[in-house]
Amino acid sequence: MEKLVLIKLGGSLITDKSKDRSPRPDMIAKMADEIIGIAGKFDGKMIVAHGAGSFAHRPADQYKVKDGIKGPLQIKGFPIVADRAIELNRIVIKNFLEMDIPAVSFSPESIIMSYDKKPESVFTDSLEHALNLGFLPVLYGDVVFDKKIGACIYSTEMVLGALAGKLSKKYEISFVYCTDTDGVYDLRRRTIPEINPKNIKEVEKFITGSKSTDVTGGMVHKVHESLEMAKLDMKTIIVNGNRVSELRNAVLGKEHHGTVISD
Repeated sequence: MEKLVLIKLGGSLITDKSKDRSPRPDMIAKMADEIIGIAGKFDGKMIVAHGAGSFAHRPADQYKVKDGIKGPLQIKGFPIVADRAIELNRIVIKNFLEMDIPAVSFSPESIIMSYDKKPESVFTDSLEHALNLGFLPVLYGDVVFDKKIGACIYSTEMVLGALAGKLSKKYEISFVYCTDTDGVYDLRRRTIPEINPKNIKEVEKFITGSKSTDVTGGMVHKVHESLEMAKLDMKTIIVNGNRVSELRNAVLGKEHHGTVISD
């Protein structure tokens, strides 16, 4: 079975989450350079997705869209959040294209339908065709329509999880999350090398949500989504994208400084 690695570029990494709509072009270019290095050596395919960072989290919080459509405030807010998410995606795509990466954008809003925040249907035909042609699909944290609550926020981890569920019969899937920390820290800010169902209760004492506005739950959310994927025999590695070659090393199975989450 062919390998497929699902890579997340964290919103706190590629944007300044303390400033509204503030991308970090240098970091986006660094991530692009690492992806170029992976492409020449990795025996498999890649999908990239990025967080919403300083673009969509603030309006998502302002319009209270996390838990569905409850009235006029959310009707107004959902398209604004979606527009902000797309705005950052276009910046990422433009940077990738300038570095000759054949990146193509896929909107989660258009390919995922959920029911009570759980993926009910995921349309991947065009995405799989793009993969087979040699393109790099690039998705992002977004809003998606939901048959029970109208619509909801789908974090990047949830988007990648929905894709993994659909593609797992065709690919051997793993995840690498690039953040601005060396994986998951304990109370002394030392990296926890491995998280699994046996030590998660202890780990939960250490991890907290994002310090900046983050409607998707920060590190706690990353860890719990990763443990759900671990139940399906899909490993996740959380690394620091600021470190040189850290993403590349994690994907290629080399030594890294991050946290491995497995069953």
